[in-house]
Amino acid sequence: AAQSVWLWRDASPSMSYRSSESLPDKNQHADLLLLALASLLIRGGEHVALLGAGMTPSTGRGTLLKVWSMIEAQGINGDGPDAGASLTGSLPAFETLPRYGRMVLFGDFLSPLEDLRRAIGAFANLGIRGHLIQVLDPAEETLPFSGRVRFDGLEDEGEVLIGRVETMRDEYIRRLHEHNRGVAALATSFGWSYVLHHTDHSPEASLLALYLVLSETATKRW
Repeated sequence: AAQSVWLWRDASPSMSYRSSESLPDKNQHADLLLLALASLLIRGGEHVALLGAGMTPSTGRGTLLKVWSMIEAQGINGDGPDAGASLTGSLPAFETLPRYGRMVLFGDFLSPLEDLRRAIGAFANLGIRGHLIQVLDPAEETLPFSGRVRFDGLEDEGEVLIGRVETMRDEYIRRLHEHNRGVAALATSFGWSYVLHHTDHSPEASLLALYLVLSETATKRW
């Protein structure tokens, strides 16, 4: 029996970041992964919809084109009068979904862990099985800069000037890894899966891992 899968991706300004002109920004990889997954699911006979877009899960080529047109127009979870609201602008807003449905969330998940807990916990309490795909630029994990650097927040956080950024690299990396472990632990606590994807890596491996998890979930459910 076909299942319904709701897809969502973070459209907040932080997803526009890229550390090099040779890399895609996080939005580009999140959109690519979402659309590729939607295509695979539709080919497998599943029904898909964009979370927060008011879509009824459906299948077929027309559904894939609709998903792409809504992402392209940024009419979901971001700009526009019909955009879905979210807790912090970078997490999905709650909506009632059929019990035991499935959902896949793409984003950098750099929001406070408590905000993430509330966001995904609301869905998990309905019996929704979910999957988190954290998309990060490699520089966000390694802080490869040195010397005097001015950091400009993408979400109106303001500017921060650091005289010798290399002196804080170890502490920064420790805190980010601690946060990412927290994201993974949250997913596990709700029975969800978690994948970390970097924009300097090919998307195929992350897509395959995600599709296998979804296929395994469907087999166990039915």
